[in-house]
Amino acid sequence: MWRDEKSGTVQDMYTSLRLTPRLFLSLVFLPSLLGTLLACDKDEEEKPAASAENEVIRPLADMELSVSLRTKDSPYGGAATVESTTEQMQVEGVPVATLEKGRVVKADQQNGIIPKLLDKLRGKSAVAMRLQANVGYETMALILNTAKQAGVHNAALQVRKTGASPETGWLALPNFVMASKADDLPVIPGTTARSWNDFTEHWEEVYRACRTAPTGSCAYVNKNFAEGGTLRMELMASGQGINVNFFRRGLTPQQEKEEEEKRQAQLNAKKEDFLQGRITEEEMIEALLLGDPSTYALFQFRYQEALGTPSPIETTMAPMCQGIKCAIVITADPITMVTRIVSLLGAAFPDGKPAPALAFEMPWTKKPPPEDLAAFIEEQKSKGTM
Repeated sequence: MWRDEKSGTVQDMYTSLRLTPRLFLSLVFLPSLLGTLLACDKDEEEKPAASAENEVIRPLADMELSVSLRTKDSPYGGAATVESTTEQMQVEGVPVATLEKGRVVKADQQNGIIPKLLDKLRGKSAVAMRLQANVGYETMALILNTAKQAGVHNAALQVRKTGASPETGWLALPNFVMASKADDLPVIPGTTARSWNDFTEHWEEVYRACRTAPTGSCAYVNKNFAEGGTLRMELMASGQGINVNFFRRGLTPQQEKEEEEKRQAQLNAKKEDFLQGRITEEEMIEALLLGDPSTYALFQFRYQEALGTPSPIETTMAPMCQGIKCAIVITADPITMVTRIVSLLGAAFPDGKPAPALAFEMPWTKKPPPEDLAAFIEEQKSKGTM
C-alpha cells in the first residue's frame, strides 16, 4: 500500500491493477507468450534446410517454355521427362536438384553431372526436357552431359511457337555430342570436317544474307583471307546477343609457323620491289596495311532476329548448309538464358530444314593453354592483340 503523490489517495496493488488492465493482462499471459516464442525458435532451429527433397514441386506452365521456329520434330518414345524451373529440377515428379536463379547449386552437381539425375536416367533411351525459358544454359548443358554419362544419346526440348501462342511442340537433338571448350572443331559422328575454303567461297552470300537483318553486324568480305584449315561453325549466345560464327581451325603449330614465315617472305619481297622501283609507294603502304589474312568471320544479331519468319539467321546459315548436314557447335555463357540458344537454333534450322549435328560446349570447362605459352604471348604482342 502507498500514497499517490498527485491525487493524495491511498493505492494498493489491486487498485493499481484495476486502473491498468493492460498491465494486468501482460503479467498474466507473459509466461505463456515467452514459452510460445521459445518453442517457435526451437522449431525454426529443428526445421531442415531447403533442398530438392523437401521443396514443394511447382509445375511448369507451357507458356514458360522457350519459343522456337522449329517445333515439329517428333518426340522420342519412352523418354524420361526432366522438368526444371529456376528453383527446382525433377524427373517424373521426383526432385533431383535445387536451383538458384536458374543454375544448379554446387551441392547438387559434381564434375559436370547431377548425381541424382544420373541415377534416374540409367537405362533410358532418351530424355525429354521441359525447361523454364530463363533457366541458365549451364543447367541445360548439365542435363545433357548427365544424360550422356548415363548412356542416353538422344534428347528433345519441348518448346512453344513464337508470339503469344500456347501451342507447344518439340525440337529434337539427335545423337548430340558434349564437348569441352577448345579452338578446334570437336569430333561429331556422322559428319565430315569441312575446309575453311568452303566458307570463303560463300562469304559474299553469307554477308548479303546477314545484311537483311535490321540489327545485323556482319563481317565484311575480306579479300585477304587465309586458305586451308578446318571450318568450325558456331551458334553462340551471350546476353541479348546471338551470333553465327565461322572460324578457321585445325592447323598444327608447325603449320602456323610455316604460314607466318611464308607471309613474312611475301612482305619482304614487296619491300624489295618498292626499293627497286617495281611498285609505287601507295602499293607498298597498301601491302603493309593489309595485315594478317582473315581466319574468322562473326555475324552478330539481336535476339529478336530469331523470332520472325523468315529469320535472317536462317538465310545467313543457308549458303553453308544447303543440302549438307552441318556440324554445329553450340556455345553460351553459363548464365545466358536457355531461350536464347533454343530460339537461335530454331531460327538457324527452322521447320522444314534438315536437323544439324550438334555439339554442346560445356561452359564449366576451360580451354587448354597453348603448347608454347611464351611463344604464343610474343606472337599476340607482335600482332597488337595484347
